[in-house]
Amino acid sequence: MTKSRTASIAIILAISVMVITGLQPVHADGTNKINILNLKVSPALVRVGDEFAINATLVNNSTDTITVHNGCGGPLTVVFDNHATVNVKKICNWMAIQIILKPGENTSVTSLASNLGYNASSSGIVNANVTVSYDVRNQTLETANSNTVSKSLMFTIYDKNNPDHLSILSPLEQLRSGVVASNIQCKQGLELIFKATNDSPVCVKPLTATKLVLWGWAKSTGDVNIAQDAPTMKTITLDDNGKSIDIKKGERFLLKLGSTWNWNVRIDNQTVASRVVNIMVVKDAQGVYEVHNAGNATITGVGDPWCHTSSPPCEIHSILFKANIIASQ
Repeated sequence: MTKSRTASIAIILAISVMVITGLQPVHADGTNKINILNLKVSPALVRVGDEFAINATLVNNSTDTITVHNGCGGPLTVVFDNHATVNVKKICNWMAIQIILKPGENTSVTSLASNLGYNASSSGIVNANVTVSYDVRNQTLETANSNTVSKSLMFTIYDKNNPDHLSILSPLEQLRSGVVASNIQCKQGLELIFKATNDSPVCVKPLTATKLVLWGWAKSTGDVNIAQDAPTMKTITLDDNGKSIDIKKGERFLLKLGSTWNWNVRIDNQTVASRVVNIMVVKDAQGVYEVHNAGNATITGVGDPWCHTSSPPCEIHSILFKANIIASQ
């Protein structure tokens, strides 16, 4: 048997083991020990030709001591889909400060503390994927394993000569950026409505809004309920990946997988549980589901990086979420 054939068989076996055991790529780790918070660009208003930075707060939400990888490129690895470029702006001839976070600690990080520069090359909506690599250490301070955590960031680069630099983002962009559905703003002269089939927000002229509501294509703001994280409602998150969830008939649960990924969610047995319509969920949630009958149902979510929609698409792995709903009387 040749070496090349042996290597090919080894690769096939490795892939087979991943499929059988449910192993996911590092980006699919639903038990990340670091949270990326307050992710934003600086300055807040970026025009074509500007150099900008990306800032964030890293929080150790585990019981382990964590060391964040921090080399010449800084602790943040950023991939832009378009409208922005990454350039080496200076020679790396210094020793980067080691970032060690004990349980519960947090630190502010910025791309300014690196040899890279981010430049606005053209106007438009930018989708960025920000990744942090880190090592988890055990009690003897020996490195146990390496992990990565990613989060998406969307912002706008404005034309340098465009006086209307504070133009309102589209309803969907506002929703993705964290604006509550009921607070979405429309440009002057337009009215906010929601598509009846999936509750997507749309801004249209008042006469068009009236017609679409009458035809049943859309719902007005007053006809849409905003689902909050009610304390009596069970919330299913990425931490429940691979678990079995016990829920009684008639109860509801909120599926909240976050907004880092573009989620496509399915449930295989809708006689047991299905998504509740006419409810606009809060940020980071994918829907409210209700249990109708006793039995089992599997809820599956495929999370695609937002940069998969760019041209060409990025090569970042999608992730898989799966939980078993066990419904009882």
